[in-house]
Amino acid sequence: MLPWTLIIILLAMMSVAMMGHILGRKLGWENAVIQAFKDALWSSFLLGLIGGRIVFVLLHWDAYSISLIDILKIQDKGFHLIGGVVTGIAWFLGQNKRLPGKSKAIFILVFTLLLSIGIAVQTHLKPKLHFPELNFSSLTQNAETSAKVPLKQFIGQPTVINLWASWCPPCHREMPVLQQAHDQYPGINFIMLNQGEELRTVQDYLTRYDLKFKHVLLDPYGAMPQQMNMFGLPSTLFFNAQGQLIERHMGELTPAILQQYLKKISTQP
Repeated sequence: MLPWTLIIILLAMMSVAMMGHILGRKLGWENAVIQAFKDALWSSFLLGLIGGRIVFVLLHWDAYSISLIDILKIQDKGFHLIGGVVTGIAWFLGQNKRLPGKSKAIFILVFTLLLSIGIAVQTHLKPKLHFPELNFSSLTQNAETSAKVPLKQFIGQPTVINLWASWCPPCHREMPVLQQAHDQYPGINFIMLNQGEELRTVQDYLTRYDLKFKHVLLDPYGAMPQQMNMFGLPSTLFFNAQGQLIERHMGELTPAILQQYLKKISTQP
């Protein structure tokens, strides 16, 4: 859901807050009612986030039950939009019992309308990116003399491209998650694109931790993050079978959020 949807939600809530302030003054609401409205509005945002997280965890319980600590890793951006909105609205209604029913209905309608419009505009304006015209050396090739591997050769199957480095702690923590998915989903390409490290360093790291990815490529000069504006490690790109970028994720992946992304690129036409 995050982060652009979060910004849209905040903008919609700010609009409702301004509307409530103006309407309250015009209709002569008591100051206590106006203050309760404002307090409930912003507390509903926090409760909505908590509710959205809980719903997401419950929907992906098989993944979270293996490692319960992952439930607290909200940096994986695993939030359920509808679950969060419903939770927030329920809290808002419960905290504003003194507001006229018609006013509450108007506030909820305006918020829902603004949220829907914002998400629709975001989806429409989202650039349609594809595999960049880039070639990389594979782990088994000599970087200076061997032919490079073009990324476009992976078109035809859903593809995950993970940007990583051996010195990066969150990269290291998510490696078992990616290895398990790599073994579990043979119909999806997993491209482990190392950033800025020498061949021997990469080989030693993979051997030390018994990682057996089919496609390990080397990006010594950071061409991929520059092309895709993905700065910071780890970063992961998710492409459908036609080579279109469907999702991007900055930060450590958890099994649940990775499963969600894999489902999206597998069902995209």
